[in-house]
Amino acid sequence: MLRMKHVLLEVFFDDERVKLEEVLTHTSDLEELMYKEVKFTYAPNELAYAGSNGIVYNIEDMAGFGGDMEIEPEEENYEAKRAKLIEKWQEIAVKKIDEAVDEYMAVKDSVLAEFDEEK
Repeated sequence: MLRMKHVLLEVFFDDERVKLEEVLTHTSDLEELMYKEVKFTYAPNELAYAGSNGIVYNIEDMAGFGGDMEIEPEEENYEAKRAKLIEKWQEIAVKKIDEAVDEYMAVKDSVLAEFDEEK
């Protein structure tokens, strides 16, 4: 059975040698990407808006669990505390996605109504 999943990857490439948008437009699988001098790793615990070709164009369009969100590895019960913090981050992120969809649907109706009024 063929299934679909969205997978967020962090992509590494030489922007002087590889035109990422072209590669993603003309490449059909990850194995082919590896031959195009593109390296990648998973991007766990990240929230992002991807524009055309699934690319997140601006750093402001994503937030990942890291930096100030992290705790020091020396923290007592580090693994348990970190797991709980990631769980809370996931809850917040999913809630914000749901809120964004609801807000968009309201805006969509408003925009479409404006176009209908112009007729």
